[in-house]
Amino acid sequence: MEDCRISRVELYALADEDAPPIPWADNQEPLLYTNNIVRLFTEDGTEGLGATMSYTENFFDRCIIESLRTIVPGLIGKNPLMTQELNNWLGARCTWGGLPAKSPIDIAAWDIKAKKAGMPLYMLLGGARTKIKSYASTPMFDTVEEYFPYIDDCIAHGFTAIKLHCYCIYEKDVALVEAVQARYGATGIRFMLDTATFYTPAQAMKMAKWMERHDWEWLEAPVSDYDYKTYQRLVANTDLEISSHGNCLLTLQEVTHALSTGMWSDVRQDATVCGGITQLNKCFAIAAGHSKNLEIQSMGYTLTQAANLHVALAHDNCNYFEQFYPYEAFELASKTQIRTDKEGYVHAPAGNGLGVEMDWDAVKEASFASFVFE
Repeated sequence: MEDCRISRVELYALADEDAPPIPWADNQEPLLYTNNIVRLFTEDGTEGLGATMSYTENFFDRCIIESLRTIVPGLIGKNPLMTQELNNWLGARCTWGGLPAKSPIDIAAWDIKAKKAGMPLYMLLGGARTKIKSYASTPMFDTVEEYFPYIDDCIAHGFTAIKLHCYCIYEKDVALVEAVQARYGATGIRFMLDTATFYTPAQAMKMAKWMERHDWEWLEAPVSDYDYKTYQRLVANTDLEISSHGNCLLTLQEVTHALSTGMWSDVRQDATVCGGITQLNKCFAIAAGHSKNLEIQSMGYTLTQAANLHVALAHDNCNYFEQFYPYEAFELASKTQIRTDKEGYVHAPAGNGLGVEMDWDAVKEASFASFVFE
């Protein structure tokens, strides 16, 4: 396998222009989602896939694919099985797309590596289990009452945990969580709250104390990831799990610093954002070394879901897998589905590597930008 070489790279930026935009906060414009796909081919025809999702206001994103096209010409002739060597090379590349633009390349290399090994990726990475509990990640609704039929539908589908994307305006969020607690507090459903970094330190502490009293699962992104002191106070003064935003402090050094200084109760990380599977696998080890969980951030398209799911299944210090529900908006051009079963678990797709099969005609039809290098 020393002579395994990349011979062709395809890049696609695709989007469903008819999909409704999804807001995550009351003062935010509805977001448009782009699926940025990397497709690697080796000289013997083995295919590796990776992707990262980008979200922007007003127009679909071109930043990631434009950054990727400045990197991937250098992949031709490289051995994708040398994943650490390839990750080191990616780390030295100069691009304004940062780690998200490098992540799908690393993921695609691991897809090839697992296919060459003849096993699903999670087994190659460690194989801690074959399924994991999942939680439904909600959109933001206009009114509190609109959350109820959504939550009822999630429960009927099989979800045993639900994360609320709320208004990120403290007074409105208090009304939401109190209404959800009154209606579902005795059901056994686990709830999380994502406030997208919009709280003041005082509001974050008050919400954390309320959630602690009512035994909610975690408070996510209460303030900016760079507000170290507020995170330290939240962790020190509540027993509630305090989780970061997961999109800012991404490097191994930053994760190590955050855990060693008591900033986080867990690690919030995403293979498609932090630099790929190579980096996420190491982040799991750092979290385990601090006796912490890594609660994976995995809302997104099928390919991005698959990458994070395989790494989560390879380790045992992750309690939940995140899924946007309803699923259809993020299954664009994928023949493979990753969905929660009636017992509340999600399983890796069947097959070697990531196990994801794309409809390439549909990919090309939905693409607003694409490039080929060979």
